[in-house]
Amino acid sequence: MTTLKIISSFLYLSTSAAFVSPKRSSFRFSMASHASATDDLASRLSYRTPTPEDIPTCFEIEAASYPSDEAASLDSLEYRQKNASPYFQCAVFDDTIIGFVCSTRCDQFEEESMSTHAANGRLLAVHSVVVREDFRRKSVATYMLQKYLEKIKQENMDGTIQSVVLLAKQHLLGFYVNCGFSVNRPSPIVHGKEPWYELERTLVRTHPAEAESWFCKTEQFIRPFPEVKPHLEAHKLWVIDLRRQGYCVTSGYRVDSDGRPGGGGLMFLAAGSYNDALSLVLKDPLVANDCVDWELNGWIGQVGDMQVR
Repeated sequence: MTTLKIISSFLYLSTSAAFVSPKRSSFRFSMASHASATDDLASRLSYRTPTPEDIPTCFEIEAASYPSDEAASLDSLEYRQKNASPYFQCAVFDDTIIGFVCSTRCDQFEEESMSTHAANGRLLAVHSVVVREDFRRKSVATYMLQKYLEKIKQENMDGTIQSVVLLAKQHLLGFYVNCGFSVNRPSPIVHGKEPWYELERTLVRTHPAEAESWFCKTEQFIRPFPEVKPHLEAHKLWVIDLRRQGYCVTSGYRVDSDGRPGGGGLMFLAAGSYNDALSLVLKDPLVANDCVDWELNGWIGQVGDMQVR
């Protein structure tokens, strides 16, 4: 099966005589020295997508790190490099690969769907976060995963990746929580003797926060389309940027029975109050440039609810 494989040993600080010294000053010096060395190593790391020629090296790191029933096969790594290369990132030190993170996209977080790659899947499922043995206990995993998540967030311009998901064992939950993940539940996936947990880091918000509610903006064009078109493109980029900033918002247009536009635009957004929603809507390029006749209303669901994708 495809599952998260991560080495527990790289989550702990390296030990030395200074760490067990009864003298407080020695402890502080050791901690400062460790932090300095870690920061220096992090500054010298670079990141890149692996080539087909890199996969044997990645497989060596993988195979040397886990039990055979948990390590990804060479074929699996080759498949991910070939079919999901934007989501396969290696950490490089002095021109040598010392670790990697790899993922595939899927629509449902299930064992079967995680074994393939759905190019437009709404979830990014992490399979491996791994570091070479001689570089563990130096915070490489933390830096590597943070850089990876930053890259994914920056490249998720269209917001099609809703969340990053993974499986982890109990002793690694703290590590992932510190990297911004939330623990959802024990996983129904059975693999080995120990239970696994499902974790998630949301990239695109799907629901209003506890103190927020839904608002709906409807609109009709009031200027000729050639005049509106550049502001419409700016509107799309504005909405994309809002989603990247963490706003829960979606926008589109209404069509007739034949799928032809002309019914006007519709935007749902979550906000803490009507005034908050209004303040945001007034920044919409279509509104700011007097392209539309618009109206803003709150929306309260009576039967069921909705979520943004």
